Amino acid sequence: MSGRLAPDLQPQARPQAAIMLSAWAFLLLVLPAKLVVGALGAVGSPAQILGMLAALVWFITVMTVRAVDRSSADPIRWAFLAFATACLVAYLMAVTRPIEAIELSAADRGMLLILSWAGVLLTSSDLLRTRAGLTMVLRTICLGAGLAAGVGLIQYFTGEPLVTRLSIPGLTVNGSYTTIYSRNGLERVAGTSTHPIEFGVLMAMALPIALHLAFHDTARSRLRRWTPVVLIAAAIPTAMSRSALIGLALVLLMVMPTWTRPRRRAGYAALVAGFAAVYVAVPGLIGTMTRLFTGISDDTSALSRVNSYDIALHFTALSPLFGRGFGTFLPRYRILDNQYLGMLVEIGAVGLLAFVVLLATGAVVTRRVFRAVATTSSDRSLSMSLLATVAAAAAACATFDSFGFPQVGGLLFAALGLLAALARIVDEESHEPLLEAANEPEAVTAPIRMVIAGARRQFPRRR
Repeated sequence: MSGRLAPDLQPQARPQAAIMLSAWAFLLLVLPAKLVVGALGAVGSPAQILGMLAALVWFITVMTVRAVDRSSADPIRWAFLAFATACLVAYLMAVTRPIEAIELSAADRGMLLILSWAGVLLTSSDLLRTRAGLTMVLRTICLGAGLAAGVGLIQYFTGEPLVTRLSIPGLTVNGSYTTIYSRNGLERVAGTSTHPIEFGVLMAMALPIALHLAFHDTARSRLRRWTPVVLIAAAIPTAMSRSALIGLALVLLMVMPTWTRPRRRAGYAALVAGFAAVYVAVPGLIGTMTRLFTGISDDTSALSRVNSYDIALHFTALSPLFGRGFGTFLPRYRILDNQYLGMLVEIGAVGLLAFVVLLATGAVVTRRVFRAVATTSSDRSLSMSLLATVAAAAAACATFDSFGFPQVGGLLFAALGLLAALARIVDEESHEPLLEAANEPEAVTAPIRMVIAGARRQFPRRR
């Protein structure tokens, strides 16, 4: 797939992709995750339906106007398509074996979820062609996360669930509505998410994007830029989640070294002030969060994850390469609380490897953007912020079954797509594609070859 856009489809004339992605992000983050179109069940949320529509739009656009050019966006696209293909093979193997009706239904839902993620990632990667469109989507993500954070904070300090009062014609609640939980005598909230873990991880994933806009989106006032940052950062402790705290630490370790020295000093001061505010405002919360790690050996949820290894390996041995089908290892069997183990069971070693390569490809593309733009460019900040979002989600995949929660999975693939969009924009502005021209079949293996080449440079063979 190559060639330039048709004259009537030049980037400045096609804001539809940015509008669609912005609408998707707002629906994903602001609308309660359990509100769905009843007939479609778990995959019937408005955001997921819009994601599937985006996949259709991408396919028609690419097939009719050949809108995909060679660029640094290619590795992410091809790595995702390899992951989606592995999921499709696992699905075909599932439907051709003896299977219960409930598992078959779960497999169908899983493929619809993959289709929705494909729509978001591919539309971002290939049809989001201007900085104005990219900024629109980023602002919407920041706005949606800020509103979700505000809902979570209100829940925490008032004890009111809020989202249970929301009624939208045509939408029903999928399952039970629980937004306020308890842990060690303190309340933990879920905001608009399905569970506090998802809420906390979502806030950690959104924080680097909000920080980037706060520093670089100077067309807006300081109040509009920094309010989402404050809300998102304040909401993370209310989830009382190890996964969220690990994600937050990883985000800060990745983005703060890219800041200027005065900005880093201000960041350290803000961290100290934040911990002091939490200590004063909510007595006992800091100690409870500390015990999440110091008392992990006696924590029932942590022990459940460890005890799941033998079960996961048993099911993996039954179909080690392509698994039993994406989404078919139901919670009624066992909650693994580890998405990597879940993928090993459901899509096998091939699918898990494809997913890991997809994550690594995001790092490779970020490095290429770094090498292509000036040291002071905001593109460096944006690429690292998006990679930090991906890294927070990747870390969370090891601590809970993140693909079972729509907001975390959706934002992960959106971040990868936006990273590819940024790489494409940088290419088009420089007129020198960062990815050297290659035949289409070779592009499929580009992510793997780039990861291997990077490893060889980092660890040269000694003679």
